[in-house]
Amino acid sequence: MTRRLVGLVAAVCLVVGACSPSTATPRPTGLTVPTIGPAASDGTVSSSPAVTHAQLTGTSYKAVAPTKTGGTVTLAEWRYPSTVNPYFALNAWEAEINASMFDGLVRVSPDLKYVPDLANSVPTLENGGVVPNGPGMDVTWQLRLGMKWSDGQPINCDDLKATWLWIMDPGTTRLTNGTVGWRDVSGIDGGTGNVCVMHFSHIYEGYLTLVSAVLPAHYLSTAAPKDAAAKLYPMTNPAAGVYSGPYIPASAKPATSITLKPNPNWSTISGHLPYLDGINWKFYGAADTLIAGFKTGDFDLGQGLTNLDIPAVSSLDQNQVSIKSSLTYELQAFNNASFKTKFGADARTIIRAVMTATDRKQIANGPLAGNVTVDGNFVSPLAWFYKSEADTTTPDSVTASTVLANAGFARNKDGFLEKNGKTLELNYCTTTRQLRVDVLKLVQSQLHDIGIKVNIYPKPPTDVFSAAGALKPLTPCSLYQGNYDVAEFSLVSPIDPLSGYSTYHSSETPEVDSRAGQNVTRVNLAPLDAAYDGVRSSVDFDSVRDAMYKVQDLYSSDQNSYELPLYFLKDVWLVAPRLHNFTGNPTAAGAEWNIGDWWVG
Repeated sequence: MTRRLVGLVAAVCLVVGACSPSTATPRPTGLTVPTIGPAASDGTVSSSPAVTHAQLTGTSYKAVAPTKTGGTVTLAEWRYPSTVNPYFALNAWEAEINASMFDGLVRVSPDLKYVPDLANSVPTLENGGVVPNGPGMDVTWQLRLGMKWSDGQPINCDDLKATWLWIMDPGTTRLTNGTVGWRDVSGIDGGTGNVCVMHFSHIYEGYLTLVSAVLPAHYLSTAAPKDAAAKLYPMTNPAAGVYSGPYIPASAKPATSITLKPNPNWSTISGHLPYLDGINWKFYGAADTLIAGFKTGDFDLGQGLTNLDIPAVSSLDQNQVSIKSSLTYELQAFNNASFKTKFGADARTIIRAVMTATDRKQIANGPLAGNVTVDGNFVSPLAWFYKSEADTTTPDSVTASTVLANAGFARNKDGFLEKNGKTLELNYCTTTRQLRVDVLKLVQSQLHDIGIKVNIYPKPPTDVFSAAGALKPLTPCSLYQGNYDVAEFSLVSPIDPLSGYSTYHSSETPEVDSRAGQNVTRVNLAPLDAAYDGVRSSVDFDSVRDAMYKVQDLYSSDQNSYELPLYFLKDVWLVAPRLHNFTGNPTAAGAEWNIGDWWVG
């Protein structure tokens, strides 16, 4: 599961820049990438630190010019994508392949800077690209002149408008990010020109990440929105689609391979054609099989590996192993609705006791073999709105037991806590990956010690993550249907502050908004809603930052009854020496964020 997985750039951060929207900014052409370390903590909740305006344009990335062009590169993943449509992409491995096929208005570099893409600059209040208009605002996007889709049709403002109308059509379902933000757009002007004005009926902070990919109007019109999942960018024939990215599908063999060819019109966007003759994707079905393939030279770049795979790659030439901190973190989510149904007024007390008794450091040093660092925040330290909070990672089973005893729970003849004849029993859900099962077995043991009975249910990812409408009613462990008590999975740490809105705001539960529905914990916390309302309704980034400080204060306080962070994952890439301009990227776009600049030699 992802938080606002927005195609090419995934979760991204806001920018306050000084670029004039009327001044063309060339695409950047190595890069020193800061690593993401564990959240700093001195044991106390910090006051709001002294800050300056966030300067998130001006990436240090500069591609090395190729000494030759041509040749092919083979990329390896162990999971086959279910879609190449960025608005349906639910998982990181789908975003990886989308990143080579679509360009957005902007993209995000590995040093987390905004880089103009289809647009020639980044609009802000400071440069006049964003203008408040009563309760709303107007955002002007200036597209690069002369751009063309892969089929030769022009890219213009009508495509941006068509993307908005397609997303807002009631027939378009299963959108990864729902309609948040898009439903605040009241119109898009510009027609067949390149100066596009997006009118928002309300101030909307997340405007920069809203348009992850512009889709072609003429292609969208070929299928009814209700048929989009099957007929637009079909996985049975992805070559039938229309694209803007550097490489586009040539053929696909389900579960095995996808072959990409250069987009003949990408030079109208980037100023140069892709440097390679083609990209071959191979899918191995399992991480260990992929690693074995690298040992025999089957591919040039292996991805989809994390902390879990570090021991398996330790025998490889470490000059060909790139390990960098990612923005993805593992967590345990608590279904407030289920707890209230089962335990009534004791729900929050039980959740807090479980959080307090869970020994995350034992998890890190046990199943994770010390390859992760326990973290108490869901915001990456690289984010401009990150705030160091008190260390909340130390377990305290004595306090947890005392709290439950004070609430009236006592041990029964089986050694489990009960109240009014009802056993304190929780259903923990996760995917079938063995490491997660091992983690939950450890948690089961930890909670057994304080008298809580835990049942573990490993389920296929489709059962856990699929939208409610795609599943049979009452599918066990479905996050969207709410058929779980606690679930372990991963989310992408927000770089755009508003990325967390659909995950934590009470208006965004699947029951309230079935098209978005990312608040699967069903948290309904008034101060949290107020903080996110402050984020959502401002483009004064100092105010936005202060609101996000409140969000993080709540997250690290005893008011958090919805999410227990475990650790940030690492990205592990296997890279052949002949591949140039590979940098990796902590966002969900991953390695492919700059695939148009790759060359071999």
